[in-house]
Amino acid sequence: MENNDYIDRIHKYLSGNMNQAETSDFENEISANEQLAKDVKLEEKLLLGIGLVGDDDLRKSIAAADQRKAEQQFFTAGKIVSLQPKKFEMKKLISIAAAAVILVGLVWWGFFRQTPPNAEQLFASNFKPETAKSAAIAESLQASSGLLGDSTSTAQDSLLEALKLYNDGKYNEAMVALDTFLVYHPENDTAQFYLGMSHLNESRYARAVEVLQPITTSETSSFKLDAMWYLGLCYFKVDGGFAKAEELFNQLASNPESKDQQAAKGILQLIGH
Repeated sequence: MENNDYIDRIHKYLSGNMNQAETSDFENEISANEQLAKDVKLEEKLLLGIGLVGDDDLRKSIAAADQRKAEQQFFTAGKIVSLQPKKFEMKKLISIAAAAVILVGLVWWGFFRQTPPNAEQLFASNFKPETAKSAAIAESLQASSGLLGDSTSTAQDSLLEALKLYNDGKYNEAMVALDTFLVYHPENDTAQFYLGMSHLNESRYARAVEVLQPITTSETSSFKLDAMWYLGLCYFKVDGGFAKAEELFNQLASNPESKDQQAAKGILQLIGH
């Protein structure tokens, strides 16, 4: 199962959005799979951490849920009690996770001082394919298609088709199209970035590192900060990359122009930096 589906299924369980049959099947899996049980517990801690900085009603709701878990011996004999925050959409909860992490500070460390997350967990909890910017670029290219000169229009159409493949999740086909495009337009950072992202989405981490790294040192690319974020996550998946990942997240955490600044700070907190 893909990492995103794996984590989404855990979140669906913890939010109480599974039906009775799904819940029963999932709890049987938890009882039989020690790693799954650990991952469920980790994600539950992450979501509880978010609750500590939410609105007052949400804090009280999550605190009450935590008390019920304690009374019912959470994770004893394979039993897990679902966490159900008060009418709070799970997708919204997940989307603010990165920003919430830094605000809980030492509380986070209190959660993880006995079992700090490893690189695999950090990657799984933070990686989501980049689609918002790629969709906007594709829309812009579509709107200008045919309005420019023949050679420029042909180049834009080629890039547009490659991005459509990427947006459709056809990453292997996107790689071929982007590689071909870069033969003729080697300085195009849009193609470079999404070639790296295509490799990343197909778990070709070493190759993704090779493609993304040059973008992170560019002084002109609009993808520089995005490339730093995804390169940092890539380093979690390659041997000997943890220190390099930490260095990149330190840079992002100190850069107010990065949309991932708070998420980077959260990762640094989790690894005890």
